[in-house]
Amino acid sequence: MSARVLAVVPDLFFATRIAATAKQQGVELELVPASRAVARHAESTGALVLVELQAPGAIGLVRELKAAGANAVVGFYPHTDVAIRKAALEAGADAVLPRSQFIVRLVPLLTHGLAALRFQDAGPEAGGEPS
Repeated sequence: MSARVLAVVPDLFFATRIAATAKQQGVELELVPASRAVARHAESTGALVLVELQAPGAIGLVRELKAAGANAVVGFYPHTDVAIRKAALEAGADAVLPRSQFIVRLVPLLTHGLAALRFQDAGPEAGGEPS
């Protein structure tokens, strides 16, 4: 399990949903603005980082996180936006899931990190194949 989970999720409703799920699982989750994500990650070695990919600048943020040594960046996106999935993978995201699959896999993702995605059926049709 990740030592901490950082979430860059500007959608307040969705961020609240993620935070509530983390709390139910006893997982330490910190909602961070994109402008502080890289710095907070540097202070939280080994943190899993969740990124809402439809947010402005999210692809650049994924690139910055990976350049800063993040080893567990998971993005999620609206299932209709396949271009954003491709861009996130090219930027270095470790896994990219459609929003619906992200919600289905949120508990194991929070509790077991990227390993949870490797042991579930997260094939390309779901947009969830870890890279």
